[in-house]
Amino acid sequence: MAGKKQGDDTVATYGKDELIAYAGELFGVSPEAVQGALHGSDAGERFTIESARALVDNFMNRKVN
Repeated sequence: MAGKKQGDDTVATYGKDELIAYAGELFGVSPEAVQGALHGSDAGERFTIESARALVDNFMNRKVN
């Protein structure tokens, strides 16, 4: 996965497609789960691993009626 450095800090960000492609390795969930977690997020089109993990964890722990 190719990261993008922003400013002086070396914070790598990744596109939705990259995170979905590596869903199992990064988050231990299916690509569909990552796609659902990132869909419509206010964070934009690029995510750090930590921010994407928080969205995925939140998505996976939601109550289902």
